Amino acid sequence: RHALLNDLLQTYVQSPQHVRSAIHSSITDMIRAIGPESPQLLEILNDSPPGAELLILAFVRTLTDSGGPHHKLNMAIKGMYSRTSDARCMIYICASLPRAEVESLLPRLVALPPVGVKAALQRLLHSRPPPLKPQELILALHKITPTKELSMKKVAEAIDACFNDKAIFTTQVLAVVLQQLLDQNPLPTLYMRTVLLSLKLSPGLTDFVIDVILHRLILKQVWLLPTLWEGFIKCCRTTLPRSLRVLVQLPRNRLEDAVAKSPDLAPPLENYFRQQQAQGFKGPSLAALGSLGSRPDRD
Repeated sequence: RHALLNDLLQTYVQSPQHVRSAIHSSITDMIRAIGPESPQLLEILNDSPPGAELLILAFVRTLTDSGGPHHKLNMAIKGMYSRTSDARCMIYICASLPRAEVESLLPRLVALPPVGVKAALQRLLHSRPPPLKPQELILALHKITPTKELSMKKVAEAIDACFNDKAIFTTQVLAVVLQQLLDQNPLPTLYMRTVLLSLKLSPGLTDFVIDVILHRLILKQVWLLPTLWEGFIKCCRTTLPRSLRVLVQLPRNRLEDAVAKSPDLAPPLENYFRQQQAQGFKGPSLAALGSLGSRPDRD
């Protein structure tokens, strides 16, 4: 049966779709019985005919699901990836790779269709031990540089897919993730999006985000980074009225800019300053804030 594999591949390549589907539905037990140590099967992985890619991927999925990592099989799959640049085959062994290799491969995995991205991330998150801890995986995703083949939207969707695994990304883990991302220099472009996503998934993070994350972003002069500044303002708006205590820490001109970009901040700020001034607090002019709240947004 080992020697018949080449005949099977040739038949598959030359067959119409309904025959190919029948082959897919009937090979699992056979491939599992042949096993990952078969020289003939490893040879096929190293030299498969054009047009047999989906069947080869089915072989790889069955072989890698049958047990722990096999060195020869992993080497054959790596060789296939090197020849074809098809990252789909790496989904099945990515969790057994060293951390550096996973980080290098990650952009290619994230560029796959959504079902492939989800499969790869699930393997990375649920392998024991994982090549990267959950917070390290999120950090690596934030470091990906978009290309023509890989949009920022795809990276964001990969982060979403990770965070949706709530058994792993608990409130405590999310807090660690946000803290570690905040320590990066430069700050990741998707950082504020990730902060907002974390708040949506774990509202219990609100005070942590306001008192730690937003406060440190002010110290980092977040207004110098337009994308993050927009996210900062949105986060303040989302967490009103508790965010008022951090908004008033902004320099006067930045507070004015925040109100200009988001006029709905003005009424709660006016109330806040009115209460503070009644207690002797010296803050920005209420008249100035009121006039800003009535202006159209400015760039």
